[in-house]
Amino acid sequence: MDARVFDAVLAVGLTAIGVASQFTASVTNDEAFRDTDAWAVILGLLTCVPVFWRRQRPLPALLVSLTAITILAAADYRTNNLPVPVLFLVYGAGAYATRRSAPIGLVAVNAALGIIYLSDPPDLDGTGTLLNMAVFSGGWLAGQVVRARAVAAAARLAEAEERAEVHRQQLGRSVAEERLRLAQELHDVVAHSMSVIAVQAGMGVHVIDRQPDEAKRALEAISDTSRKTLQEMRRMLGVLRGEDGERSHQPAPGLSELPRLVEDVRSAGVPVELTVEGTSEAVPHGIELSVYRIVQEGLTNVIKHAGKARAEVAIRCRPEEVEVEVLDDGRGAAARSDGSGGHGLLGMRERVAIWGGSLSAGPRSGGGYRVVAHLPYGEGAA
Repeated sequence: MDARVFDAVLAVGLTAIGVASQFTASVTNDEAFRDTDAWAVILGLLTCVPVFWRRQRPLPALLVSLTAITILAAADYRTNNLPVPVLFLVYGAGAYATRRSAPIGLVAVNAALGIIYLSDPPDLDGTGTLLNMAVFSGGWLAGQVVRARAVAAAARLAEAEERAEVHRQQLGRSVAEERLRLAQELHDVVAHSMSVIAVQAGMGVHVIDRQPDEAKRALEAISDTSRKTLQEMRRMLGVLRGEDGERSHQPAPGLSELPRLVEDVRSAGVPVELTVEGTSEAVPHGIELSVYRIVQEGLTNVIKHAGKARAEVAIRCRPEEVEVEVLDDGRGAAARSDGSGGHGLLGMRERVAIWGGSLSAGPRSGGGYRVVAHLPYGEGAA
């Protein structure tokens, strides 16, 4: 039930009972009381009706009710059940008034009881006054307890909502980071494969009339590169979510895949020499993936920018660090001499930064271009 509806029903019920009780005989010294008249009924209404505002205006409602019942008692009118609405209002002052104004309700009700006692009503002595003070003070304290619990519950709810919001924000950041990683992976895969396909297609166009066998081999290389690219993209997307809705655990490309990558570039007409020094057993899979993508992007840049060139790839697996070096002797150094290199080189820098490593890229003194990346791991990453 809505709180306002409940208070309205409560106010109507208490008013009916309280005002009706003014016309019944008092249990003690009934002959000492004045007959109930219009003024007594009006004061009785003012005592009961403010219950409707016990939540919205708890302190003013209590003060109006206290004033009315104090006048009734001091004038020797029957009060009978009229203290019951006052008790509800005292509780409301403790539960719903502000923290600073709530004590005023406690002081006011005890002051009113004191005034009533001093007026020497027929049915109230010193013991009764003290008992009433205890009862009304207890009602006020009950309101304070309920208020404290409500405040504590609200604080817990706010804290839970804050934690939920922080969790939602963290989840949003994780999703954004995952999308960024996926975009980077797609860029690396598609850019490399399309570069190889473009070179093979161009070569096929030039030799298809004079050397159909060479053109056939170029088309076969395009088909093979396309098929491998699709397989890698499916595997990469599977890392995010498998077909059955569960995480896919297929391995990402690593150092063992570099020979195939180099062979694809060779088939595109770029001679590449690959050397791997040291053992990769202790290298984390994440580092291996970054090494693979850096080499892939470096060779893609050779295909796109270096023209007719040779390339060298050196992987040096040292304790707690992997060094990657991609060299070429082509003519594309000027196009990349600013060190930015577009999205490709930016992606390399991001991959290296994830591991707290370093990347240097720029033209070689003897011509060509050089990319060197250091990827630390283990204690070397601290």
